[in-house]
Parts: sequence; structure tokens; C-alpha cells
Amino acid sequence: MVKLIVSLLVLAVVAQQAYGDFKCSLEVPEIPKGWMDLKDGCLNGMRNQIQEEINASYQYLAMGAYFARDSVNRPGFAETFFKSAKEEREHGSKLVEYLSMRGQLTDNVSKLITVPTVAKQEWKDGAAALEDALELETKVTRSIRKLIQTCEGKPYNHYHLVDYLTGVYLEEQLHGQRELAGKLTTLKKMMSTHGELGEFLFDKNL
Repeated sequence: MVKLIVSLLVLAVVAQQAYGDFKCSLEVPEIPKGWMDLKDGCLNGMRNQIQEEINASYQYLAMGAYFARDSVNRPGFAETFFKSAKEEREHGSKLVEYLSMRGQLTDNVSKLITVPTVAKQEWKDGAAALEDALELETKVTRSIRKLIQTCEGKPYNHYHLVDYLTGVYLEEQLHGQRELAGKLTTLKKMMSTHGELGEFLFDKNL
């Protein structure tokens, strides 16, 4: 059910960008709000992190689309980046689910997610794309670390959220960075000795 809500939320963002602001017209009933204790910098940091994940997803989507072009034709790279785009989108969705669990979704979709503008859409070769991917993952990792530090601070120490971010997100980010660094090293070695043929062979094994 929550995944359906998240999917509808993403669709609502796109619709909001196209047709302008919209809200539910039903009156919100009054209920106790003491359980909604995710506040201040930690809450803002969570919303910023959701946007970071969505931004990364769009950038990976652009990378996958580039290498899927018939004029580029690197299916291994394309599949890798499309998979990364899906993973980043899922990360953002999970954070939205977490905010929903804590009662902290906004009444206006545009305050939570905005459709990003892709910064780059072409790459000279696969190595350049992997370098950008590694830098992108490093940026997301730094953002998560900053969020963890914020949520550990006073006056609110959100133990549950910090544990979730450290044990799930940070763990995956660190493994992902190491994997990308290894792939980039291997590709550069192959290209230094075999040129474009090295990239072609590397793509076949992705």
C-alpha cells in the first residue's frame, strides 16, 4: 500500500509541474500530533536527501539513454546505468516511505520533490561516464553522512533513523563506490593497452 502511495506521489510531482499546484479539498481531521517528533534540521535533511536520490536517478537515466543510442551502442554500460537509476529512485521512495511512517509528508508535493534538470547528457567514452558515476555516488554518500550527523545532534537524537541510514544506506553506498572504482580501474587498464577495443570487450562483460 505504501509503495502505491509513493508511486502516486511521483506521478503527482510530474502532474504538478505540468498543471500547477493542487491540493486535496477535504478538511484534515484533528488528531494528536505528539508522535510526529521528527523535527527541524533532521526533517529538512531527510527532504533534501530524497531530492539528492531523485537527482542521481535522473542523471543515471541520462547516462543509460546515452549509451543505449544506436550511434554509441554500449548495451553493457546502458544496462548498468539504467539499473543504477532504478536503485536511486528506490532509495528516494524508501525515504518517502520513512517520512510517511513518521507522519512527515507535506501537503504539497512540490515541497518534497522537484523534477531535476540533468546536468550532463553525453560522454566521450565509458571511462568518463564511470568517473562521473563515482563522483555522483561520492556526493550522495557525503550527503547521507551529513544527514546522519545532523540527526545525531541535539536537541533531538533520532536513534532509529540514524541506525536505518547507517546500516542500510551508508553500507550500500560504500560497497557501490568500491565496485565503481574497481570497474573504472579495470576499464582504464584495458583501454590503455587495447583502446576502443578494450572498451568494447569491457562492455560485453558488464
